[in-house]
Amino acid sequence: MILSFLNPLFLFGLTAAAVPILIHRLTKRKALTQKFSAVRLLLQSQRIMTRPQRLRHLFLLALRILAIMSLVFLMARPVWMEPGLLAQEESAKAIILDNSLSMGYREESGERYALAKKAVNEVMDNFKGQVALIPTAFVQRKPLQDREIRWMRSEEALKELSSIPLSFGRGDLNASLHLAYQKLRELKVGKEVSIVSDLARGDWEGFALNKLDVVPAEVGMTLLRIGGSGRDPNLTVKEVRLVEGETVVGVRSRLEVTVSNLSDRSGTTLVQLFLSGIKVDQKSIDLKAAGQGKVYFELSLDKKGWVNGEVRLSGDNLSQDDIFYFPLKVREKIKVLIIDGSPKASLKDSESYYLINALRPGDSEGSPFLLRVISEEELGNIDRNLYEVVVWMNVGKLPGSQLASILESGKPIILFLGDQVTPEEYNRVPLFPWRIREMKEAGIGKAERIAQVDDHRDFLKPFSGPGGESLRAASFRRYFKVEGSMRSLLIFENKDPLLVESDIGKSRIFLFTSSGDLDWNDFPLKAAYLPLIQGMTKEAVSFFKDSIPSSVRLGEPFREKVRSTQILGPQGGPGIYQFLLSSEEVRQGVNTPFEESDLGKLTDEEVRKKFGKRDIKIVEYKERASSSFKTRRREIWPFLLVFLLIVLGVEMVVANGVLPSYPPFLRGEGGITHLHPSRLSTLPAAGRVDRADEPVM
Repeated sequence: MILSFLNPLFLFGLTAAAVPILIHRLTKRKALTQKFSAVRLLLQSQRIMTRPQRLRHLFLLALRILAIMSLVFLMARPVWMEPGLLAQEESAKAIILDNSLSMGYREESGERYALAKKAVNEVMDNFKGQVALIPTAFVQRKPLQDREIRWMRSEEALKELSSIPLSFGRGDLNASLHLAYQKLRELKVGKEVSIVSDLARGDWEGFALNKLDVVPAEVGMTLLRIGGSGRDPNLTVKEVRLVEGETVVGVRSRLEVTVSNLSDRSGTTLVQLFLSGIKVDQKSIDLKAAGQGKVYFELSLDKKGWVNGEVRLSGDNLSQDDIFYFPLKVREKIKVLIIDGSPKASLKDSESYYLINALRPGDSEGSPFLLRVISEEELGNIDRNLYEVVVWMNVGKLPGSQLASILESGKPIILFLGDQVTPEEYNRVPLFPWRIREMKEAGIGKAERIAQVDDHRDFLKPFSGPGGESLRAASFRRYFKVEGSMRSLLIFENKDPLLVESDIGKSRIFLFTSSGDLDWNDFPLKAAYLPLIQGMTKEAVSFFKDSIPSSVRLGEPFREKVRSTQILGPQGGPGIYQFLLSSEEVRQGVNTPFEESDLGKLTDEEVRKKFGKRDIKIVEYKERASSSFKTRRREIWPFLLVFLLIVLGVEMVVANGVLPSYPPFLRGEGGITHLHPSRLSTLPAAGRVDRADEPVM
């Protein structure tokens, strides 16, 4: 605190404090000679009266000096000046404003970001220095480093403040402080950094002062906390994914929504599913403190193309993270052309019987596949462009021209070998990167089993762990040995491949070195047969990556490198974005950072640890208490006036008070006040004394 005076010229009046001293020294009474018959009573008077009278005179002198000084200070009007967060002086202040998602939390007094702006407005009111406003989060997906930061006067800074919106992303305090220190280096005046933030852990956990350049020691640091220090309750959607079925026209599928309770108390929310802006279903969910739960929705889509999906939670105090965006690519059923190299009158005896049942179990209409089975002779009479994938099963000789036409069109091919296959005919196809060698047959009572699975492929991941026991239990009695340039996806114990893959131009070829029925193995009887056949067929047409494209969190880069167009959601924030590639349209969901939804706060001690040895002042903002943020002035003249009246009152009592009851001549009546000690040695024997000097009071 600083003591200041509104009328400092009146302080020259303090010289008047010498007046009582001068009066005290100049108004002494001269000694008078009095004759006494004896000095016994005078000696007794000296012992009793000399010391109290001297103290009384000095006390009166001090009171009169204090009275004059109090009157002078009263006229000078002293005030206490207590600097606030932004002192009213010529200096430079870099104000870092936290505009990250967590600042959108709404409490009883309003949205925290609005409170933060109000606090900055209050502390900048009438500020005379230069101000630089620096947000912690990017705006409109523009990196923070590219934002132009400039010095402004407080009036211009207040206008700039109103144009900084709340972001849906995370704050980058390291980048903000780096910009602040860079700007402060440009100036030679007093420097200070003020941070206005809710201290949510999502932004502050990654902050470290040692990540910055050398921090100038002369820069002051103040942190204004918005909101309390406790963890605020909040619910958010963590993930949306398909767990059953496919996004295929007419096929039922199941959507799983994971909801997280990021608070220390239990909560209930209503989970609503919107497709193309229309609410199709809703379910309620109860969540334990700091727990998560799952909600399932059944889907049945009747039109192909992209569908914009949203999962909305019933409103809580942080509404900005209550919507999760995801696009659905709905496609027609996969049209599969199956060429059966060993057709039979009975379908059950045909080569393709088990494959058909795997792709359409029970002839279900809910299958994502449309099948057509033909013989080798029928291949030349159909339009192969109507089909997305072609499966050759135990076909003895491959027609080169038709095969080349299929490969040139980019359609995938799946080959199953068998007893009708002639290796030499297959090896004559120049496009194949492999060569089929001899057929290998296990001995009686022996069989080859699968030992290795390429778990990098999506359709094989379920078989790489304990879920692959059924696959490894399959017995293969016969298969063709294959050599060449290829990727082995399933490998026998003897290191020979069972399933290989190769890219040929725009197309892909899968080769299964054994039969697709029970002739050479018992694989069709195993539980792994259906998911493997369906997964391989979907993998061939890239079905997995198109159903629900993985979403990104706001601030993360897009997977696609072309220009994006936002088609749903608040402009520049979370939503669904469209990418127009040369061959197709792609959409991707963008959602708020999950870390920003956790409203746990750093304590003051944790903040100070992050700043190390740097001194930082932490103040909690309270609405209608803005005087603590500005320079506060408190006049103290009322206290001086009371003090002056007390001094004058005491002086009057002391000056006019009644002496103790002594004999009249001892009280000074009759002309004698007291005997000066210096005169005692000069008293004559006859009893003559000089009357002591006494100032007139």
